[in-house]
Amino acid sequence: MFELDHLAYLKEKNGEHVIRMTLGKSELPTNEHIENAIADAARDYAKYTRVFPAGLPELREALAAYYNAKYRTGFAPDNFVVGCGTSSIFRNLYQILCSAGDEVLLPLPYYSLYDFSAKLIGARIRHYRIGLDDMQIDHGSFAENFSDKTRVVVINSPGNPLGNIVGEDDIRKMDEIIDGRAVIINDAIYANTYFDEEPRSILQMDDLKTPVITTNAFSKAYRMYARRVGYCIVPDELITPLTVIQHHTLLTLDPIVQYGAIEALKHDDDVERLVRTYKGRRDYTLEKFRALNEVRALPAKGSFYLTLDCTDFMSNNAVETSFDLARDIIEKTGVATVPGSDFGLPRTLRLSFSTADYNEGIDRLVNYFQTARLR
Repeated sequence: MFELDHLAYLKEKNGEHVIRMTLGKSELPTNEHIENAIADAARDYAKYTRVFPAGLPELREALAAYYNAKYRTGFAPDNFVVGCGTSSIFRNLYQILCSAGDEVLLPLPYYSLYDFSAKLIGARIRHYRIGLDDMQIDHGSFAENFSDKTRVVVINSPGNPLGNIVGEDDIRKMDEIIDGRAVIINDAIYANTYFDEEPRSILQMDDLKTPVITTNAFSKAYRMYARRVGYCIVPDELITPLTVIQHHTLLTLDPIVQYGAIEALKHDDDVERLVRTYKGRRDYTLEKFRALNEVRALPAKGSFYLTLDCTDFMSNNAVETSFDLARDIIEKTGVATVPGSDFGLPRTLRLSFSTADYNEGIDRLVNYFQTARLR
């Protein structure tokens, strides 16, 4: 995805207009109250140069209050560990929970962070499938690939890249198979970006046999993308190990941006604006692609993304890889997409809703698929 995004950057540098459907970085501005909170903290920087490897106490208290009010949970502030986005948190969690030779069970398709973090520690990667036709978990493949060596199971809802939802029935079936023998990492970074209906959260399911860690961040719906404020909610027994490893790999996240995160939790009404905007773009895409025979737009239920199933188009036009297809599209249309091979779906493209000229980009893509012949 970053290679196509960089190619878009180079074209823009040469004066070309590129419609970027690459990264999940919202084009909408950060809420002014969040920016003001960061600016206020920066002006009084000496006051805020405190070192807290697990995050500012004020932010952890705010997160606990927010989650306990929204989900009727009973988390203590100490159950929240703040880090530099969720990428470093995933890496550190894998370091704590797995050793070389252990197994992690990931969704297919997957976000590449899950895969790469496992490779860094030498863990074996297995997958459970999510169907492109029904956007549902294949529980048979989950049962087949869970083993006594599995230490971590990752779920992502709404998912990246599909925008699929993992519902309560899915979680209970998975919990029955895991039976407390592994840990679920629940990547909830898009949990405030549902387009149709919001399912019951795993955080509200207090009768599971399996320990659950939830990861989240302020980069998406709160639009603090480059601020890198992420966090996770961990059971009591993981608070100290995760804090210690963060102390030695991160030391502390910039306190200034953490004050912006505290302010962000007060502005869910602003999040609703983003969700309405992206739902409209989802609906526009589905409508426009109904006219095509060789490409399917898969109906995302949430997240920042929608996936195009290009299997028939690639076969009929002898396109070998989704990277080749993405390169041809950006050269001929000026629309930057992401190859599905980044997520384990080599016959697809991922589109990000987060560009102001999104609908124009969809029109260009539809025209491309209707008229292009690559043989």
